[in-house]
Amino acid sequence: MRSRTVSKVAPPAVGRRARTGLRAGLPWLLWVLATVLVAGGLVALDRVYQRREGGGTPVATNPASRVAGGIRSISGGDAVRKTDYDPATKKAQVEVVSRYYDAKKPLKENREYLATEGRLGAQLALFGNETVTELTVRLYAKDALLATVTASPNQKFEDMKVEYSGPLAQR
Repeated sequence: MRSRTVSKVAPPAVGRRARTGLRAGLPWLLWVLATVLVAGGLVALDRVYQRREGGGTPVATNPASRVAGGIRSISGGDAVRKTDYDPATKKAQVEVVSRYYDAKKPLKENREYLATEGRLGAQLALFGNETVTELTVRLYAKDALLATVTASPNQKFEDMKVEYSGPLAQR
């Protein structure tokens, strides 16, 4: 006895033809094209933003912008009033409106908050920043200078120099 093998083949779809050639790859090609256009647009927008924020130089290569960015991450986006960088001495200075100073708090507490705010900001601004050898952070409340923090790369947090002035000076 012979066994008979019956193959089952699906009947052709009614009303549809199989896609071949260009028609088969068209949806994939459109998807790739749309992805490339969106990615290119995002890159272009990012470059425009960096040039506007960095004064014509990309943020990653502008030491003053890098320092200001580190301080902003601690003291807030609108806290930095002024940033200077001297390429000859590789020293940077930042003027910051303190986010944590409160005249109603005790002197000791305000001093601790300002020292921490200035040191953390300096630490972030100097992290991986090879273009700055010394950073001075001046912390203000309105127009009154409260504290000055001086820091160098690889300096320990507690070794960063803090000088108090105005209402926080020693009495």
